[in-house]
Amino acid sequence: MAKLIVPVAFPKTGSSTIGAAQAGGLVTQLNLLATVLQKRFDELGGARFFGPLEKKDGSTWYFQNGCLCYNSSLKKALELHGEIYKKWRELGGTAWGRPDTDESPCSDGTGRYNHFNHGANTIMWSPQTGAHGVGGDIHKRWAALDWERSYLGYPTSDEVDFPDGGRVSAFQHGGIYWWPDTGALDLNDVSVAYTGLVCFKETGESSGADEPYAVFGVMTPFATGSYRSQTYSSVDSNTSRPDLLEVYRGKPNGISISVLLMEADEGDPAKYQKQITAAIQKVHEAGTLALGFIPVVGVGIAAVLGPLIQKFIPNIGKAINDLFGFGDDIIGTQTITLTGKDMIILAKKTANSTTKNVGFKFATNNLLGQHANYKVYFGIVPV
Repeated sequence: MAKLIVPVAFPKTGSSTIGAAQAGGLVTQLNLLATVLQKRFDELGGARFFGPLEKKDGSTWYFQNGCLCYNSSLKKALELHGEIYKKWRELGGTAWGRPDTDESPCSDGTGRYNHFNHGANTIMWSPQTGAHGVGGDIHKRWAALDWERSYLGYPTSDEVDFPDGGRVSAFQHGGIYWWPDTGALDLNDVSVAYTGLVCFKETGESSGADEPYAVFGVMTPFATGSYRSQTYSSVDSNTSRPDLLEVYRGKPNGISISVLLMEADEGDPAKYQKQITAAIQKVHEAGTLALGFIPVVGVGIAAVLGPLIQKFIPNIGKAINDLFGFGDDIIGTQTITLTGKDMIILAKKTANSTTKNVGFKFATNNLLGQHANYKVYFGIVPV
């Protein structure tokens, strides 16, 4: 193959041109660069490996199936090809990053990768996940966890927007989430659980101690559910009832929990649970219809601009209250809404608190009714 011949324009500086020696040095440098690229091209099998030439752009030669890119720091020509090459061009090519490595095998002998920009970016491919780019602080966190050898595994998405002004990259077994004020946080699923209640003041019933129970309506972008605690006997002022009832397990996409605290009387707790289920399903259907398509990255990570869960919650509390003519006495109701960012920070960065032997990370406000004062508590942990 003929050597690359590069015409050289002699830039003017004021009324003078650059010297002949300087121009000659530039030509020599470009020809040496072309020689390095040509040699590497031949070593790899030439057109049989790269396919037809598309263009030569200085230090980067583009072909149908790959490219050669000169790394001036390493003083060598590095190659990209196949699916990693396609992804690199999709991400912006040299504007996204210049390669630091040839395409190389991952430790499992199945995946492949190229590093870019002095190790700041990586494109990794596997037969199961395809090729995806990881960069910035998310890349640093993934590297610190030991790349695809970590619990996260291979990337399953490029970096995309996440609610509350965040960014996320999805992996086989979770995600790495980033916001300017938190940095990069890795997480798979979370478990949200009801952890008990505290009675600060019992009701004014003449029957003596209270017999409260709680009903929960749970809504996430993709699902709804309802749960009911046991009915607690002989609850007096300044006492607690620690408990543990998981109400959600999955990706931290945002959650709304409607809490209904009742004093047992003549009503049917199972009936109220069914009614709450119907109420939240109705709200969820309306919210889903209004929002339309929910973009998903990786395995179930909902990634859109804005706090996603709030878009589904026009007024759950009103929807629930409109359904009921309660036989039991209502002590109080409240809807707690957590964004994805809230869930991640609570799960990863918030220490557990305890009040009257009830552990928790978040709680209702004081629920005041029937002359009583209660709070209902919840935990959230990574799983």
